[in-house]
Amino acid sequence: MHIYKKVLPAAVAMALAACGGGSDTVPDQSEGATYLGTHPRFDPITSDLPLNTDLIFAAAATSDGTANVGVPENAIEAAVNKLDGFSVSAYFDIAFEGSIDAASLCTPIQAAMGAGCAPNIFLVPLDTSGGDGDALNPDNIVGINASLMATTAFTASVESVGGGSNNTLRITPVAPLQAKTKYLVFLTEGLMDTSGDQVGGSASYRIMGANEPALPATLAPVRAAVQGWETIAAGVLMGAGLHTDMDEAKDSVVISYTFTTTDPLAPLVAMAAPRAAIYQSQVDAGADPSAAAANAAALEPVLSTPKARTVAVNAATGIDFGTLTQGALAADVGTLYTGAIDLPYYQKAPASAADLSYLQTDWSADQVLGSQLGNGIPPMDVDGTYNVTYRYPFAAKTGDETVPLQVTLPNPAATPAELGGASCAQVRDNTGYPTVIYVHGITSDRTSVMALGHTLASKCIATVAIDLPVHGVPANSAFAAALNVENSQLIPFQTLYGDGLHERHFNVAQDASGNPAAMNFANPTALDGSGAWFINLADLTNTRDNLRQSVMDLLNLNASLEAISALDIDGNGSLNTDNVTVVGVSLGSIVGSVFSTVNQIAMSNDASFGSNLNPVVGFVGSAGGSQLAHLLNTSPTFGPRIQAGLAANGVESTSEDYQRFLYVAQSTMASGDPVNFASTLDSLNVPVLLQQINGDTVVPNGDPALPLMGTEGLASLAGANQLGAGAANVTSTPGIVKMTAGGHASLLTPSGGAPQVTAELQAQVVSFVLSNGAQVAVGSQAAADVEAPAP
Repeated sequence: MHIYKKVLPAAVAMALAACGGGSDTVPDQSEGATYLGTHPRFDPITSDLPLNTDLIFAAAATSDGTANVGVPENAIEAAVNKLDGFSVSAYFDIAFEGSIDAASLCTPIQAAMGAGCAPNIFLVPLDTSGGDGDALNPDNIVGINASLMATTAFTASVESVGGGSNNTLRITPVAPLQAKTKYLVFLTEGLMDTSGDQVGGSASYRIMGANEPALPATLAPVRAAVQGWETIAAGVLMGAGLHTDMDEAKDSVVISYTFTTTDPLAPLVAMAAPRAAIYQSQVDAGADPSAAAANAAALEPVLSTPKARTVAVNAATGIDFGTLTQGALAADVGTLYTGAIDLPYYQKAPASAADLSYLQTDWSADQVLGSQLGNGIPPMDVDGTYNVTYRYPFAAKTGDETVPLQVTLPNPAATPAELGGASCAQVRDNTGYPTVIYVHGITSDRTSVMALGHTLASKCIATVAIDLPVHGVPANSAFAAALNVENSQLIPFQTLYGDGLHERHFNVAQDASGNPAAMNFANPTALDGSGAWFINLADLTNTRDNLRQSVMDLLNLNASLEAISALDIDGNGSLNTDNVTVVGVSLGSIVGSVFSTVNQIAMSNDASFGSNLNPVVGFVGSAGGSQLAHLLNTSPTFGPRIQAGLAANGVESTSEDYQRFLYVAQSTMASGDPVNFASTLDSLNVPVLLQQINGDTVVPNGDPALPLMGTEGLASLAGANQLGAGAANVTSTPGIVKMTAGGHASLLTPSGGAPQVTAELQAQVVSFVLSNGAQVAVGSQAAADVEAPAP
């Protein structure tokens, strides 16, 4: 399988297979400057180019702004065709013919810090404010974006890929790049190879940069692009005092190209506050603000605005924690109820038990809304589909799904010591119960909150939970016979709520070969679990939209809390919707951080229209992380599975195609990845507590080569300080606690032979919720297992 070999789109006659053959169409590369030594690979004739090149967006101006590599031959090319820009965080590679001397690498930051070298690797943000301001359009380039230069931080390294030796130069952003921004990448002949010689430009690159020999018309756009890139690069070199002559500066450039980043926040923020997004787009287009506000408000019936949805929770479903766990948890502490909520669905749900097409679909642009916004909205892609992009970020609803809604409520008679003698009933009647929205991990489900929910209930705190997409109580769950809404032997869920209520895993698991299989409730095995298809390697956009659907579900759940409270589930139940904390574990921490960020942005953006969302007063993320493609790849749990799956399709983990897969995956999942949201959450004044299990084998702690990845990457982006034992205040600065014992899910259940760690992590959560982050008890249960911050 050759991933992403068709780089130049046929739509502009740049798929150069048609140029192959005689010298009348393809110049003889012996003409002009020729370089046979070590050089960056750049050959548009054979489509041997850097992966993240703007050349694949050549048709964007006449389509919906997405890439086009022709008819896709594999899942990766299919994902590339839906990109509206490249990742702001992923590293990218420039392949070389020959071997590079790593000691010769010099970035502008290294030079500025006194490394005693002249820069030869450049990543330059460009100012594209000309014309219509679209960053993709090269005609809009007016120069260098000097204001972004200082924040464009990256490292460079030499890697051995595809069986070669030191044959790849890797550029790794140290901080996320700017969204919707064009960057110029170029290298100079200051780089050396392992023989001590300067690297040069490929013969094909030199021909493209020169005026002779003549090229066929199909290659004219490429030549114009290369010459434009070299002119800007030469200006940078002269401005830095590295050259004084323009021609010499151009000649020193051995490769140059541009790539343009996506806007990862736009789709979810627009879906969460569509009236505000429409209003702003119309004002930006010159509409009168009053008219734009009226237009946006009038469209509300067809918008995705999160709002109170239809909910039902029957008191007859209530089961004491002690009964549910057969005495493993103490009785008379709290009760778990299972109800139903109707959620708008933007993914596809199966039409029948045999319908697996939902595993191969993704969000589609809302054409009904578009028809009311103007002609040609949303724009159509070259393949006739309609993509959700940052340019048109509104997804079409495919239907409503009635899914389980789980609520845990405290025993009103309980009088926890933390309340100074007050009872939970008094808390309920005075303010309502503090409420935790719990978000579970991958291959888990809503019931995984059981032990944590019990602890929270003991302190007069309620929890509310739903399952993430393609998750639910599975056949192999200990609670299947009681809480699976389709197969319960204890509660008549279908009688109480109707036949439409179902588990959202759709009763589909995965067999030993990695194929979809019917969930076996008669004789369940380890394969009959939840969430097997959330991470879908066969369809990366499906994975991306599972992430985005998760956030939309949680927004609608949050907007429904008042309606849930109004049900008076236990006769007196009341939730304090002004005191809502999000607690997520693993994938739940990943999704929960994005949800918390989007929730706060949407509330602010939609203020003039009247937001239905409740404020998130705090976020706790346990064993979460960022930069999902690299997180999964480096995970001891998930990495081997991914590598084996790709190897079965001919893509070995040491190959260039494997690196391209990772880059495309990271670019695809950008709009649901905390790597693009965490720093914004920090700026929204939401108290944040992160929990790390050192040596976590599911979500990696981090990797020095991947500074934005894992739990430590998330903590860095969030601006978190490490906390030691003692009372901590995280209301102004996020905190991270690192545990030296325990396992990945220790917040929920004892693991790793360290039950004290579960007590410790839960105590941190309880104190965080009760104090809104002002007095987090760190080390109260296992001080010896809390890593002390470095002095």
